[in-house]
Amino acid sequence: MENKTGKYFKYAIGEIILVVIGILIALQINTWSQNIKDSREEHRLLEKLKVNIQSDTLTLKVNLDRIQSYLDTLKIIEKEMKDETLSKFSVDLSRPLISAVGMNLETTTWENLKSSGKLSLLKNATLLDSIQTYYNQFENVNKNWTDGFQSYNRGILAPKVFEFDDFSFFTPKSNLNKEDVQRLPPKAYNENVFFRNAVRYRIGALESIKNIFEDDLDKAISMIDMLTEEIEK
Repeated sequence: MENKTGKYFKYAIGEIILVVIGILIALQINTWSQNIKDSREEHRLLEKLKVNIQSDTLTLKVNLDRIQSYLDTLKIIEKEMKDETLSKFSVDLSRPLISAVGMNLETTTWENLKSSGKLSLLKNATLLDSIQTYYNQFENVNKNWTDGFQSYNRGILAPKVFEFDDFSFFTPKSNLNKEDVQRLPPKAYNENVFFRNAVRYRIGALESIKNIFEDDLDKAISMIDMLTEEIEK
């Protein structure tokens, strides 16, 4: 009986050890499987973030080209305002003088990451901090700056332009409207203190926004490089 009990006890211990080993192996396999799944999901998210920021670079480049076009035209306007021989401006006043300049980042993937609680999937802490800085700085600094510029255009500059002269760009296009209805010559604009200051302000403000967008573009390109490096790992 003692021999049988000893054998049974050893057998039971062996069974327990085998069960524990089986559980540990199963847990290891589950962990390995989950790690692979998380890695694939991280890779997918990094790719989507990269696509979003690549979209930002394209939008920034379009805006920079538009701003430079406005600046070039404003320099012509500033020069022609001092020319007493001109009866009309040689360039369109509407877009460079009162058009707003705005920019929104493509934040779909980033917002989904935050709302879904999947930020922990991004294992590179330095990269995650850089992404957060990229989006937060734009939202808290750059967007406020451009929003203020738009408020000035809509609340102050545009009403003054309405009061000062007749312009075809304020009316819907039709056969009944003349395309060119500007009545005052460029020198009249130069004699008006508000318009002299408005043109100077527009040039200075657009130069500032241009510098901000150029800085944003550099950051976006840097982010793309960081994401590419992480994806290749």
